[in-house]
Amino acid sequence: MTYRELIELYKAGELEPEQQKKIEQDIERQEAIGDYLYEKEEIPELGDVFMEKDDTDFIKVVNRSIRSAFRKLGLAVLAVTLVLVLFIQFCLPSVVSRFYYNPAKEAKAGQSTQTQFSRDMAAYTELFLPGKRRVSATVESKGYGDYNFTIPQTFSMTGTMTDVSGYITRGKIHYYDSNVLKTPVGNSFFWNQADAKSKTSSASENVAYMEKVADLKEDESISTSAGGNKEDSKAYIKDLDSRKMYLAYVSLENIMDYPSFAKYIQKQKINEVWCGVQTNAFDSLDGDPSYTLHTSNIGFVCNPSSFSPIAWNDKKYPNLFPGCKINKDGWIDEADSAIKNLYKGKYAKQHFLSLLNYLTDQEKFVQMMSESGNTGTFNAGILAQAKSYVKKHGLHIYGYATVTDKETLEELINQKEVYSIYTEEMQ
Repeated sequence: MTYRELIELYKAGELEPEQQKKIEQDIERQEAIGDYLYEKEEIPELGDVFMEKDDTDFIKVVNRSIRSAFRKLGLAVLAVTLVLVLFIQFCLPSVVSRFYYNPAKEAKAGQSTQTQFSRDMAAYTELFLPGKRRVSATVESKGYGDYNFTIPQTFSMTGTMTDVSGYITRGKIHYYDSNVLKTPVGNSFFWNQADAKSKTSSASENVAYMEKVADLKEDESISTSAGGNKEDSKAYIKDLDSRKMYLAYVSLENIMDYPSFAKYIQKQKINEVWCGVQTNAFDSLDGDPSYTLHTSNIGFVCNPSSFSPIAWNDKKYPNLFPGCKINKDGWIDEADSAIKNLYKGKYAKQHFLSLLNYLTDQEKFVQMMSESGNTGTFNAGILAQAKSYVKKHGLHIYGYATVTDKETLEELINQKEVYSIYTEEMQ
């Protein structure tokens, strides 16, 4: 009879008292072996413990069971470890990234694929960066909310291209050169923050009004523009280098409604014109009948010189990027008609409002850019204020920006429609 058969008889209670006692002793011995293995964390050969010849079969069974249990435990630990390693390597980076702005998210555009960052920067740079519009960006994801990016310059008025590179770390953007895409200085235009004699008074009338209120002496003057007044601008432009190109901020003598501005700008020998939109006007708090104007350096390009395929929800944001619609073959369509459409007041207003609406919906992008320290007064409040004012009053243009040469600037400053010009040299 085998030991296994003895065990079965023991379970059934059919053994003689002497045999039953022997089995119980064996069981006690086995429990002692288990405690020993647990303490020593090793499996000895049970033949060293069981010395009796009749115990051979039992020893073999116990040894196999213990080894099998340890193998299963080892495999289980290995499997759990492997799962954890794979999760940390492949899943955790993307899980962490979900909590922050993801510039690498794909946006399909016909035959090409744009990144989320491309579309966001296209809207942002058109609204807030006169003369520096960018329409594409490449992004490399490093995981855990970290990305490298490059914003290439795809068109140039100077013949040179300057790309902008940097990195985004968990919703914070950093440029390697923060000057390239820096927003304009606050007083680039005369109308940025000027006391106005009335809603329809000209820049010259407003300056005279401010000088009178300030009770200036005969040899003193006042100006709210970096370009000074008309005479200051003429003298400054005279000293410019005729071989270089300049980003010019042109302040209009009178704020124009958009149809009037469109007629004026079509007569000029300039393109890629960014027009500044009036976004606020309110009565003075001291009861004076004058007005204070705030313009926030926000606007749009009314005659783009280049287009790039960008996909967007046209129903939600109509005319968001004129000239960038994709035809059934996957290429840019309507580029020829885009500029003509932008000269129409209704179309231009819809384009401007779509830019504002689109950026308003990009909450993580807006928060990131508003905290970058490179964007002036850009924030969600500025977008809301601009939308509210334009919806109620329509488009009114206080000035424009364009990249041009000294000769053209000399022509512009002598026009009756122009009050002053401030320039920055293009690199």
